[in-house]
Amino acid sequence: MTNPAAAMKMLITYAICIPLAIFVGYLLTNPLDYGTLGFLTFVLAALISPIFIKWHYPILIFGLGCPISLFFLPTRPPLWQAVVVLSLSIAIVERTLSSSRRFISVPTMTVPLMFLLGTILLTMELTGGIGFHQLGSAGGGGKKYVYCFTGIAMFFALVSRGIPKNKRNLYIFLYFFSATLNIFGDIGPMLPQPFNYIGLLIPPSSAAFQSDADIRIIRFGLISSGCSAVLFWMLARHGIRGIFFGGNIWRFPAFCFLVMASQLGGFRSVLINFLLIFIILFFLERLHRTKLLFVFLLAGTMACALVVPFAGHLPKVMQRSLAVLPFVNINSEVRMDTEGSTEWRLKIWRALLPQIPQYLLLGKGYSFSEADWEYMGGGAFGGGQANAAAQLDSSQQALALSSDFHSGPLSTLIGFGIWGAIGMIWLVSATLWLLYRNYRYGDPELHTINAFLLANCITAVIIFLFIFGAFQNDIGTFAKLAGLSVALNWGVCRPQAKPATMQRIKPLPQPRAA
Repeated sequence: MTNPAAAMKMLITYAICIPLAIFVGYLLTNPLDYGTLGFLTFVLAALISPIFIKWHYPILIFGLGCPISLFFLPTRPPLWQAVVVLSLSIAIVERTLSSSRRFISVPTMTVPLMFLLGTILLTMELTGGIGFHQLGSAGGGGKKYVYCFTGIAMFFALVSRGIPKNKRNLYIFLYFFSATLNIFGDIGPMLPQPFNYIGLLIPPSSAAFQSDADIRIIRFGLISSGCSAVLFWMLARHGIRGIFFGGNIWRFPAFCFLVMASQLGGFRSVLINFLLIFIILFFLERLHRTKLLFVFLLAGTMACALVVPFAGHLPKVMQRSLAVLPFVNINSEVRMDTEGSTEWRLKIWRALLPQIPQYLLLGKGYSFSEADWEYMGGGAFGGGQANAAAQLDSSQQALALSSDFHSGPLSTLIGFGIWGAIGMIWLVSATLWLLYRNYRYGDPELHTINAFLLANCITAVIIFLFIFGAFQNDIGTFAKLAGLSVALNWGVCRPQAKPATMQRIKPLPQPRAA
């Protein structure tokens, strides 16, 4: 006999699935239409929603460093922004439904982040609002605001729960492994069809091929990023002591290979970033108090002695990375190229410094007009306007108009005035304090990763202040480091109270017998 309840469920399932399948088949006749892509995305999200509800936090950790771009959505947002919004939304719903799902409370970080959020919203409201040219707005600049908002939301998504002790290594691996997918951004265009369509998910590097009148350098920026991710995973997982003296024969050769491969992008900042993290981590692991200090000084001296005479024979892309070292003898064309890049950056900074006073109380924000958008997209660096653009003040160049100053302090002061500077100093100080506490008083099993996070944060501060920084990106950088440390350590660690000891009381002498 047929079960009436089961038959009814089957009829309802067919009544929903068959019309939906017919409608999806009709939409696929025009698969590249935004309406079709949006509806198919909604259907796919509904089908896999149970997976996201259960595993949204591991997906968040994986997505933070993942280079995948959601090409089927307007403005092509990166995957990490989508997973941050998704994970935080699910965490809020879980907290609403269950009192046991509590966020880890960290007022030290919450207050400066809320101060920055208020500053950004007020500046945005007073300087023209948020605009997305890709969505039909006359102006633009909204993409940078989204980076600010999702960077702040990243911290709260990370502290929505703690990472279980037995899954720490897995989550650390997911955090760094996702960034290795950057490699496909450089090798994807070289793959045969249909594999080369991976370029839709992982966009090729904008600096993959650069040419000048006198110099021709092929730069693999995304391969460099992928190798750097593995390099940093080794430092976070094993530390300097574990890599060089851990007893595994493969770690040291792999480490040296990754250091060289990370220079294939030709970016001097990559070499500076690695050297700073390595040196700071060396002191945080207290290796300077051992005989290893002399060993590393001798090894560094020998490496410099080999690099100085033979640097000119290396590939030009590696020579460009080594150009940050003034004593290295490299190709004169490569040296001129790097000096020209530095001079261009200094010109923008010198041109923008006099503008700081006028933006101290109310920052410029990120909104720009339709005229500025047409100027930036109409060939400010090419075509008939190239010569005219070259005669303009550096502060009127396209990158400066779009608030890409390549300087952390300038992007903060001009973008959001003195209030943004106060908020950024507050955020950086709170992050350093939190990471130091977890490094000093955290679980001994987490000492290596806590030391790496602190070294990474100190390096990020130095680069933000003096080398290359952007307000909208570095908010997320510091929020991510702090949030990951809080999740691993389940909060901010404090010194353990010493057990109270009672003073031993001597027994009274016995009275003598009469």
